[in-house]
Amino acid sequence: MSRWHEIDLLQLKYAIALYEQQGLTKTAEYLNIDKAFLTRKITSLEKRLQFKIFKTKKTPLKLTDAGKEFLNIARQILNQFEQTIELCQQLNRAEKEHINIGINISIANSILPEIIRKFHAQFPAAEIMLYEMPSYEQIEKLRHQEIDVGFFHRHNLENTQRNNDVFDSKIIFKEKLVIVLPLKHRFAKQTHISLKTLANEQFILPPEHLLHSLREQINSLCKESGFQPKVKQEAAWISTILSLVAGGMGISLLPANVENLQRNGVVYRDIQEQSPILEIVAVWRKDNESILLQSFLQEIENV
Repeated sequence: MSRWHEIDLLQLKYAIALYEQQGLTKTAEYLNIDKAFLTRKITSLEKRLQFKIFKTKKTPLKLTDAGKEFLNIARQILNQFEQTIELCQQLNRAEKEHINIGINISIANSILPEIIRKFHAQFPAAEIMLYEMPSYEQIEKLRHQEIDVGFFHRHNLENTQRNNDVFDSKIIFKEKLVIVLPLKHRFAKQTHISLKTLANEQFILPPEHLLHSLREQINSLCKESGFQPKVKQEAAWISTILSLVAGGMGISLLPANVENLQRNGVVYRDIQEQSPILEIVAVWRKDNESILLQSFLQEIENV
């Protein structure tokens, strides 16, 4: 009974090399192994095959009929094995070389550039795909595995009705709300402003259907100061809100990251009363085993 299951790939490599190099001494030098070791490996291979590969070990080496067929198949096996390994490595690299990230304005205007810079330095070949979208859309895309990680306010995740056990998360940073005023507003020279003094102002705010949790916190904060904000206009994009404020259309309350935008025509002022703290979290699926994702999350820890 043949013991083919005891044959390893190196023995196939040695047998092919011996025939191509035509001699034990030359083959041993080519493979950088001991001649006696090579002899034992070839003898062991023929014993396990239960047929001779070589008619004689003397040069010129000649193959038996069975040996000729065996070496042809052995070459195919090694080539196929090498191609399979290469293909699997390519698939593995492909899996690692792209990461889909959902972002919101807060992370984009704050620490995201530093995270991306550090991550790119570690993985220069990785393709980073950024998608700016509302939190509810990020959550759905995480559920359907369309993005690897999302960045948004923590309360948006807590306020979802569906089961969130599939997610893991970590707090990335915290920020407060600030008052955004036109440059020539009567309160522009004050460093801290009481919300109570803004009761009669016209507000430019994000729409509730897109940024519900942010609007909820703004409304709650104003309510604590005794009024509901008079919303003159809504705008989905923070840049649009800043343009409207700069144009004198009204004032706004926005997350403090907007100060990084350095928009001409507006000033940012602190709220005199205690401002709610907005927690920005990174959220990902617990079952996402991507090595690239884990490396990305590690870079977040380092920022």
